[in-house]
Amino acid sequence: MNDDYLWDKRGEPDAEVQTLEALLGRYRSAAPMPDFKRVAVIRRRPMWPFAIAAALIVCAILGAVRFYTPANRWRATDSSGVADVPHSILRTGDIVRTERGYVRLQSPAVGTIDLGANTTVRLIENRSRRHRLALAAGTIHAKTTSQPGIFVIDTPKARAIDLGCEYMLTIAPNGGGELHVIAGWVDLTHGYEQSLVPQGASAVITPEGALSVPVFDDASPAFHAAIRKHDMPSIVAQARTRDAFTLLNLFRLGTPDERGMLYDRLNQLVPAPPSVTREGVRSWTPSSTELWWRPVLRASRIHALKKPKR
Repeated sequence: MNDDYLWDKRGEPDAEVQTLEALLGRYRSAAPMPDFKRVAVIRRRPMWPFAIAAALIVCAILGAVRFYTPANRWRATDSSGVADVPHSILRTGDIVRTERGYVRLQSPAVGTIDLGANTTVRLIENRSRRHRLALAAGTIHAKTTSQPGIFVIDTPKARAIDLGCEYMLTIAPNGGGELHVIAGWVDLTHGYEQSLVPQGASAVITPEGALSVPVFDDASPAFHAAIRKHDMPSIVAQARTRDAFTLLNLFRLGTPDERGMLYDRLNQLVPAPPSVTREGVRSWTPSSTELWWRPVLRASRIHALKKPKR
């Protein structure tokens, strides 16, 4: 392009061009022009370290989600042999079955439940203040840390309410079974019938749904046999001082004459309070022997039941 128009005839810069440069000069950049040769050879930083770091973060998040169990949830954490576990984190209505082997269920809100071989349980209820499983058949070993009354096991014939304890519960295919309490207490109920079973004692559920009174595991075989047969003369003859707890529970099952026998033997082992009389217990109601419980608990070397916190 011919740029002669920038100069006048005398070879001097054109006055209009000088004026235009003066007007546009304020927009001129004060920074020097970049060195494009240097810019062209700058290398990009490699991106693969950032990609690896991002992948590790994602894996950590997924792992936390996989192994974190909310406080109100049950999770199958361990199993062996042949078992059917529908989900690692159980949902309401899920059924867990074992054949040969065992399954461990855990809940931060309740504790640990071990399922033995040939055991079937179903998760019925799963709320912050209520966890309920149904044991159709088999054996469970429960070890709880929850407040009393929160964890419940339903069986075909009875309900076991955890009162802060450790216990084993076995249910046969006919609905009968046995509860053995290792620590604390379990409230075994069937309709209006109740059997409060303390540490070191057991109770039986008959196939018809009747509940036996609690019997300490270290009682004599003869005492256990007499309880199973409801042989009252043998029961009172075999009872030790520690068995006073069992005798006091038997008043609800006895006839008026049997209650008289129970009173005589129990009064020998743990003297009755003055207000509890032989004639009064013949027509027994729960209030008839209420004042006898505290001395009997002391004599039987068991701790009183702790009521749930409200």
